[in-house]
Amino acid sequence: MKNAVWFIRALILIILAACVGLYTQRIQIQDVLSELSAPELPEEVGYREVVEVIKVSEGVEVLPTELACGELCESVADPEVVEEVEVPSAEFNLAVPFTSQAPHANWDEVHEETCEEASLYMVHEFYQGTMGVIAPDTAEAELQKIIAQEMAQFGFYKDTTADETAELIKALYGYTRVDVLTDPSADDLKTLIATGHPIIVPAAGRQLGNPNFSGLGPIYHMFVLRGYTETQFITNDPGTRRGEEYVYDIDVIMNAMHDWNGGDVESGAKKVIVVYPNST
Repeated sequence: MKNAVWFIRALILIILAACVGLYTQRIQIQDVLSELSAPELPEEVGYREVVEVIKVSEGVEVLPTELACGELCESVADPEVVEEVEVPSAEFNLAVPFTSQAPHANWDEVHEETCEEASLYMVHEFYQGTMGVIAPDTAEAELQKIIAQEMAQFGFYKDTTADETAELIKALYGYTRVDVLTDPSADDLKTLIATGHPIIVPAAGRQLGNPNFSGLGPIYHMFVLRGYTETQFITNDPGTRRGEEYVYDIDVIMNAMHDWNGGDVESGAKKVIVVYPNST
């Protein structure tokens, strides 16, 4: 009888220890499960790599990632050339570097609002040739720099519209061509990506249905489209630390795409922001 009692006590202690261990390691376990369940994505196209040649209707060959390349760069950066490009394949994935909007996982009042800043920063770093996850200290310093620019330029930093964000990118990083497109199609977005242009998307965040968001998710959100498959867009979503190469169904992105619209986001216009690198 005593042996049975001791066995039960030992079993209870083991179960309790296992529960404590699972709780303390829950984030690491979630990360492992996320990696195991992640879909297989196309190979990343780095800034300097040449992995695919896109045929333009006039017979010009455009290399989508050689953006600092003189005359060729001018072709890639030319919106009229981009319009003539046919989507080259069923999948594509630009190697856009990633940071969350809270690089040190400090989701305070400021960092709950820095998705716009993180998104434009990732696109800029892509054109600088940065790859992988941006160091938290580096990202945090840049986010604070962007916020300071917004305060000087607009008098606020929260909930910038697509047009305001485009003007911010020009003032902050010196790009001469930043377009705000209205009512783009999914094929329009794929073509831009396939010609080396990541896309910043403003959205009604709660329509995205991202399970990694806290609560219902943000009312207004921005993130980066970096690639696509036949049925999904590949994103860098700064709203979660698991946002690197996060995939959304294409219909989800197209439906959730909405500008700030004074806070009535779900009625906002469908707009995206496209940054064209300056030719060198």
